Amino acid sequence: MNDPRAVDLWTLPEHRVEELVLGMGGLDLLTPDERARHHRLLRAGSRARFLGGRLLCRLALSARAGLPPDTWRFTHTRHGRPELTADHDGLRFNLSHTDGLIACVVAQGRGCGVDVERVPFDDEKTRLLSAFLGDVSGASVSERWVLAEAYLKGLGVGLAEGLGGLVFRRHADGRFTVADHHRPTAAARWRLALLRPSPHHLVAVATEGGGPLRTRTPSI
Repeated sequence: MNDPRAVDLWTLPEHRVEELVLGMGGLDLLTPDERARHHRLLRAGSRARFLGGRLLCRLALSARAGLPPDTWRFTHTRHGRPELTADHDGLRFNLSHTDGLIACVVAQGRGCGVDVERVPFDDEKTRLLSAFLGDVSGASVSERWVLAEAYLKGLGVGLAEGLGGLVFRRHADGRFTVADHHRPTAAARWRLALLRPSPHHLVAVATEGGGPLRTRTPSI
């Protein structure tokens, strides 16, 4: 039985993108605008992650809604975040990818955000990010970074509009809450989780109102 409060996190290793392409129809499933964006990407890895992300989100949305993958059409916010053009009973999703891994989160009736990063960060990246991030006991710079990215993506704002003034608190169950100097009332509704789907990747999921987190991978 489908739990409307459940949050679905789908992950796809980059080396499995070709499987997904063959199983779902590849570029034929994309809109003309998406195919044009794919064509403009110069690096093979960037093209694979873009295509894999667009197919993964269709698979995740279809699994949640029981609709065919060619149902979905997208628009973009001013920050470049893809959103569904139709309501579809309040379905929301968010995408993220990095070298080696693609992630998509789906929720119903509330905001959600996801970020995935390859870890560990090098010394220079760690030093630069440390200057921007608030502290949280027991969390590394990479953990604080993915938490901040997932939360702000869930809100639908850019990093420049909200990175300062965020402090994350880890609770006994391993989940996080956030204190947001700029949006204290909104922040109180958000819950976050950290996962390590591989030894080289860290994922953060942010959901408005929390809810049980289900992890899934494509069966192709």
